[in-house]
Amino acid sequence: MQRSGSYNLPEPGQIAIAIQCSYNVQMLLSKTAIILALILSIQMLGACVGKTSDANTSNTANTGSANISKPETEGVKDNADELATLARLTFEPEEVAWKETTAGDKRKLLAVLRFTPVDSKKIIENAAKVKPGQNVSIPSERWFPAELVSQSEMSGDETITATAYAADEFFLPPYTEGRLSRVGNSDFFVLELTAK
Repeated sequence: MQRSGSYNLPEPGQIAIAIQCSYNVQMLLSKTAIILALILSIQMLGACVGKTSDANTSNTANTGSANISKPETEGVKDNADELATLARLTFEPEEVAWKETTAGDKRKLLAVLRFTPVDSKKIIENAAKVKPGQNVSIPSERWFPAELVSQSEMSGDETITATAYAADEFFLPPYTEGRLSRVGNSDFFVLELTAK
């Protein structure tokens, strides 16, 4: 249908198609803009998150410390080689976390070690020759392995039940006193040494 004048006016249905087409183009551009904004945000977030490194982290892969929680407290280490300079390790631990403290002139070494079942048996046999085991309760630390922390939480008094043996096999000057405690029947041991 043509109307008077020189203008060709579109039919009402054609107007609706033209408006709808314009709307579709706007939505397509909006979707594209949102997707690009998301991609850019993700890339920027990835750039902002830096990789943290810990001097002891490289040893984590070598000692297989999947069950040792990450050191959360200052001074906690997981390097078995460094621990071997302070305490005699006659068997290679599968996992290790330890901390050395000094209060005045008194030095203390606290370590959590996990050995293989075969090595655990040998360690207990050697320690029992010096002194038979005694039941003890050990205060739990935040940096202990998750299994030990959960055990202490279940006990209600934040302690770990263990059997203590002589730690003579681990003595290395200046550490010449202490005990080695086996946690339950597990392969986890808590080594407590003090320097004279």
